[in-house]
Amino acid sequence: MTEHAYGSRPDYLPSFMNDPNDEDGCQVVKLGWTESRELEMVSLNRFPPTFSAALDWDASSYDSRLWWDDEDDWGRLAANLLADHAARSETIAIFWGNLLLPTVTLPAEVVVRHSTEILDVGPHFWMYPLGGSVLIECLMDGQVTVASIPHT
Repeated sequence: MTEHAYGSRPDYLPSFMNDPNDEDGCQVVKLGWTESRELEMVSLNRFPPTFSAALDWDASSYDSRLWWDDEDDWGRLAANLLADHAARSETIAIFWGNLLLPTVTLPAEVVVRHSTEILDVGPHFWMYPLGGSVLIECLMDGQVTVASIPHT
């Protein structure tokens, strides 16, 4: 994926993310290529990839593996995973499995409120609380992996 294709389809993001008049949408920041690559260096890129876009958990340790069955279950799971981050008013970066979508940052409580809309965009994405030490991978089969980010 080249820099020119990255983020070329922001219209695929949940509608609130593209609405500057939406109370939650105005809190979404769409990152450029360089900003996204910098965040990946301290989060995603610290884990080995598989042949697909998923991370290779057989080659790396993780803290927990959880599963969701439907959108309601995902909503509860996302709320539980992000509760502490929302309570501390932290910002979450979301990297998508499809690089045509730009990486976005937004408050944790907004992610929780819109968790099903985020899931509908593409249920393969990663959430990284900025400045934190954890990465959350969500796959389309309902698998969610929570891992502590290794130090370099």
